[in-house]
Amino acid sequence: MEQVRSFTAKVFAHFPFPPLLRHVFHFQLHLLAAFNRARHAIMGLPIDSKAASLSGEARKRQMLHLKTKEECRLGNETIQVWTVELPSKHAEGILKVIKDNVEHQDAIDLQHLRRFAKPKYLPQHVLGRRDLVKEMYLVPQAWEASAPTVMQMPDATWEWSTASKMRTNNRPPTLYLMVCPSETISLRDLHDLMLQHPPFCSSPDSWAYPLEIKEITVPRLAPTSPDQAKNWSDMYWPTFYRKTNPFGAHPTTIEKAETDLQTPLEDNISVEQALELADYAGSLTEKEGFGICTGCAIVERVDDKTEIIAVAGDARRKPLPSEIGVDALNDNDDANDTSITDSQDGTNVPISANERTKARREKRKKKKAAEKAANEAETSGCTSGNVMSHAVMRAIGMVGRKRLRVASQPISAESNFAAAGLEHNEEARDAFFLDLPVNPLEQQYFEKDNLKPDGYLCLKLEIFLTHEPCMMCSMALVHSRVGRVIFKHRMPKTGGLTAETVSNDTGPVGLGYGLCWRKELNWQFTCWEYNAAGKRAAGDGTADDNKHLNLLPSCDNANVGKLSFNSIHV
Repeated sequence: MEQVRSFTAKVFAHFPFPPLLRHVFHFQLHLLAAFNRARHAIMGLPIDSKAASLSGEARKRQMLHLKTKEECRLGNETIQVWTVELPSKHAEGILKVIKDNVEHQDAIDLQHLRRFAKPKYLPQHVLGRRDLVKEMYLVPQAWEASAPTVMQMPDATWEWSTASKMRTNNRPPTLYLMVCPSETISLRDLHDLMLQHPPFCSSPDSWAYPLEIKEITVPRLAPTSPDQAKNWSDMYWPTFYRKTNPFGAHPTTIEKAETDLQTPLEDNISVEQALELADYAGSLTEKEGFGICTGCAIVERVDDKTEIIAVAGDARRKPLPSEIGVDALNDNDDANDTSITDSQDGTNVPISANERTKARREKRKKKKAAEKAANEAETSGCTSGNVMSHAVMRAIGMVGRKRLRVASQPISAESNFAAAGLEHNEEARDAFFLDLPVNPLEQQYFEKDNLKPDGYLCLKLEIFLTHEPCMMCSMALVHSRVGRVIFKHRMPKTGGLTAETVSNDTGPVGLGYGLCWRKELNWQFTCWEYNAAGKRAAGDGTADDNKHLNLLPSCDNANVGKLSFNSIHV
């Protein structure tokens, strides 16, 4: 639109068009601009998007560290405290009086708050309505600060005089003292105590600084980021950020992890590449009819070098082998090839352009119908089909098989079954847990013996997911002792890693379990959401992300039920 406007301006500058024609052209140009804005709004594109709207270029994304359960539950807890204004020269004396006479005044740790604060750094509601008499006494009048002058009567004679010294502002600086929590001492007791000591007792400053005790609200716990400290300073009281996090991983640990992930070394896989690989794995299994478009990629980082250990897509819809030997792996070879069709004599005949267009329309129509059905059945989407074949569960299973394969002392997965007198069906186990590759992409990474031997399952491995895992998969990540998890799309209705129960600066409301970092569990790991950079307001999801929340197609054709567990003793 800007190029069109520039071109028309040049044309009108060189050719004398009638005014009426100019008005008509500008009116049409405004209509075109309005249509363009409406088109962008419908498509969910920014109004100023140019290349992105035409070329389909992906939006830039950024890593957003998830808040822990403790951060969401206690991070905004507040407490009431007493404050008092006093001359700065009496600050140390009054503080000593408080420490000597108020018991348990430091029982609650408030070291993240300044004990003394200048008025210019305090919010207006803390300062309150100032005493006008005090202001008049402290601030000199305008004539007091004016330059000295010589005055002469009409009948007087000139005399030399020495100019008097200019008046100076002798007002002592004032400070606000945060005395102690209001639950520690009553207002009456604190008032009586303060009146016994200067400057509130009889002294030259007692009239200038009358005792005025205020009760204000301050944060109970330390901030977990510089931005939070700044916001609390503006809202409550000057607050320190001491580069620590009492509710989760240390900021230094998070910073190092983000540096490793966002600025990979040469030949190392980046966050974007790992998530693209997981996305591709999910699209393959969806195309084969095995599951929905969710994927997982697992990476090991050793000595600043990365290795892709396992890649898996979702396969919850893949039917289990029946008693008559039906295997879904063998009947999907050419089901998804839309570029050719079989003729009556069995030869492949190219499809015409019109037929391809019609096929694409039918595909879009089926996709919309599937999304509509998924939205209606969103509450049971995660429990339908074979829940053991979610992308996370399959990828973890592949890592486990690799561990057994590369172990320095090879052992069988069920080596202790015989000792316990148990029987197991290997075919049923493999089909149900589906932790073997189902396509060439998964096979490509599964067959490599690139995993460090003799480790515990997924200990300190990095997990890259297209979507936030469900509760079951989240607990599987905890038990597998993973190190870092990065997912692309938040799942407020089924996700188990996010801890928000109310909207805040990291995202919308979710289930609130926050399983990535809970003190009740014996393992914690750092977790990030790879969200759209600059596209999410406080507590709001983006249109691009929201469309992924409930895409859970029907899994009724997956012959998986409670009886499927009967023959499996693993």
